[in-house]
Amino acid sequence: MTARYDLIVAGDRVPAPDPDDSNDHVDVALASLRPFVAAHGGAWAAVPDGAHPPDADVLHVDIDGQDARLGAGLLRALYHHQSAEFPPGWFTPYEQANTAIADAVAGSAALGGTVWVHGHQLQLLPRLLRKRRPDLATAVHLHSAFPPAESFARLPEHRELLAGLLGADVVALPHRRAVDNLLDLAGRVHGLPVRDNQIAVGNHRVRVLACALPADTGGMRRLARLPRVRERAAEIRAALRVGGPVLLSIAGWDPSDAVEQRLLAFERFLAERRPEPCTVALLHVAYGDPRTPDELDQRERVDRLIAKINGTHANVGQAVVHYVRDNPDRRELAALYLACDGLLATPVHHGTVNPAHEFVAARGEQGATVVLSELTSNAAEVPGAIVVNPHDTAAYADAIAQAVGLYGPVPQAGPGSAELGLDSWAQHVIAVVRARAATVPVPPVVRPRRVPTTPGHTRPAVPDHLVPTPGGTTGRTASRPARP
Repeated sequence: MTARYDLIVAGDRVPAPDPDDSNDHVDVALASLRPFVAAHGGAWAAVPDGAHPPDADVLHVDIDGQDARLGAGLLRALYHHQSAEFPPGWFTPYEQANTAIADAVAGSAALGGTVWVHGHQLQLLPRLLRKRRPDLATAVHLHSAFPPAESFARLPEHRELLAGLLGADVVALPHRRAVDNLLDLAGRVHGLPVRDNQIAVGNHRVRVLACALPADTGGMRRLARLPRVRERAAEIRAALRVGGPVLLSIAGWDPSDAVEQRLLAFERFLAERRPEPCTVALLHVAYGDPRTPDELDQRERVDRLIAKINGTHANVGQAVVHYVRDNPDRRELAALYLACDGLLATPVHHGTVNPAHEFVAARGEQGATVVLSELTSNAAEVPGAIVVNPHDTAAYADAIAQAVGLYGPVPQAGPGSAELGLDSWAQHVIAVVRARAATVPVPPVVRPRRVPTTPGHTRPAVPDHLVPTPGGTTGRTASRPARP
């Protein structure tokens, strides 16, 4: 007999059972949800990775996940402002993966249950579930910024992807600018009615809200108090052999993390201030593997730049930039936070400041110096942080000088305003989507096709597959038959 679950979390991964084994803030949040999901009679659904046997609370999905992940990686690159070449045929395995997950979820969800979708890999899933199980309440949580409409609309399959997202009751995005981009795509490009952060698709209204993943500050405080973590921090600090401040930089290979800008600013700081190598240093930890051509190029440039800085400013046996490629789990990350005096967290696009919150939480009474980017969406949430434009190398170098104490007392960042814990965040999202799904449907709103009235006007008519039809579903263009 098929189990019936009141809550199913679908995503591009099944998280580790222990959040402390996680590698990034998304993994931490999803891993922290496992007790929450179990307490709500829930299960997980994901394209299998083939590396780990499925757990008891993971739905069986019969599909090869390798090809399906290609599409997710391409969409991730698009969402992260990277150039992405979508090869012919990429969409077929992506659609097949979404269909397989939809079949598994539709056959396992309880009547009136809730489905919470995470990540780029399952953007078609909400609409597929609405067709199969209209009784389900569905939320989509995208953890990367939604790109501007002009960038997203270049993708030939953008209509299918948007229709997939708009099958949900709630779409949650990391910040307000991402919300505005999605509303702009739906309203200006596709002609759907948009009002009060809602998108109308027939008799169905989709609420779009800004709801970023909260930082796991409580977990980081707990880890920072563990004796073995403190011992590891002392080992790291001793290995650096630096008597003065050490700044920490942690990033993947995404160019939008602006690692090059950090290094160029540090190089300028060294050239202008000429500190002794044993008095100040930068520890850069690069995690993960490059997944796109842009990220491969980024790795090569970072390697060359670090070699240049050390070749110019280091002494024998004493580097000024300590460079590590690693995938630190939460325990190692806490030790790195304790071992260093300041943190550089300066992406060039709207991103998360969760590392800054965690750094402040880990260091506690030891004090924390944080340099943030003024281009992030919520830098003001870290009081006492030094805020800089990462593109302004001279100003960034001055910010580093301030962070290491060359301009007097070092600014100390403090904890931000009270934020939702991970459990409270999960309760909030579930409550929003269930309340949204319980609202009385509004009558269908049928908008006529646009007809060009100005010579030279090239804006296309509203696509048939996004035009509301009776019953709240959407059709497809006659010239583009539905894929199986």
